[in-house]
Amino acid sequence: HQPHQPKHQFCLDFSSTMTGHPTRSLSIRGLLLPLIVASASAATTLVDSSGSLTKSLLPSPTGGDGIVALLSSPGTPGNLFSSSTTVTVENNIISAPGASLEESSGILGRGVASAAAGSIAGAVVLTGVTLADVEVGLDGTRHGRTLAELFASVLRMEKKEGVKTLMIAVQSDSADDVSLDTEDIEEVVEEIFDSVAAAVGVDDELSDYFSIQSTFVSTSEDVAKVMSEAQSAAKSSSLPKSVPTAFSDMYKRVTSASDDADPTPVAEAILACNDAYSRASRTSRAKIASWKHRISRNLLVPKFGARSSALLTRTLDLFDRDTMAAAGLPLAGGQR
Repeated sequence: HQPHQPKHQFCLDFSSTMTGHPTRSLSIRGLLLPLIVASASAATTLVDSSGSLTKSLLPSPTGGDGIVALLSSPGTPGNLFSSSTTVTVENNIISAPGASLEESSGILGRGVASAAAGSIAGAVVLTGVTLADVEVGLDGTRHGRTLAELFASVLRMEKKEGVKTLMIAVQSDSADDVSLDTEDIEEVVEEIFDSVAAAVGVDDELSDYFSIQSTFVSTSEDVAKVMSEAQSAAKSSSLPKSVPTAFSDMYKRVTSASDDADPTPVAEAILACNDAYSRASRTSRAKIASWKHRISRNLLVPKFGARSSALLTRTLDLFDRDTMAAAGLPLAGGQR
């Protein structure tokens, strides 16, 4: 029968029976070390699900590492990347939810957290993009709105922070026998940037801020490769001046923008004008081509005056119908 001993003394005696020497400090450290490691590796919440900043600060990267912004898409089923309704940071990776097209999705649904994270990060990874999103054009999807908020945020910054890597991860089934048109994706992203720049009132180029890369992801190995490349790219970018408060300061700046200053509706209206112009041009181009062909053979175009007037009237009516929403927005009205 052993006399009653305190718990810490039990640790001392247990260790001594194994080694023959008292190792009280080692045994206590062995009990606490797993807790310390778990605490150090746990994700830190920067913004809760209501869109409110927590009191947590952004950890400063060490060893020459940079910051990566992982922009998630909670609306994508089976997303290979992690997604959350809060903003967290872990291992120098800030995970933030992207924008939503639903009006009742709250402040985070505007994409403000993604914009803040992407503005201070050295590399940005846009996830949750599907082949269907690429086919219809990113500008008309929630990803387009996420990018619009990000571009507006960096364009409003007082000075350029250098060119960052923007990786667009397109999720696909490994069995899909399709190729990724990277040039087409880059053109759409550039259109979104140009429309936001016009809405903000600047004349900058996308290449001044971001280097666009797009790639397929279908397995966890693909995800690991994308994140590894993003972390390598982030190392070459400079860190914010005050890392601990960099995210909270940027988040406050983005969220403080009023609805009137929100460039997303203006950017969407400008994109609608561009699309309407392209459709109108295609519609009339065939008719005009047939008239030119007749003239090249020294033939007259029957009833040219009436037909040309009718074509002009119909084309303008269709353009006005498709761009009516832009009429009420001064910055987009000029584009119209």
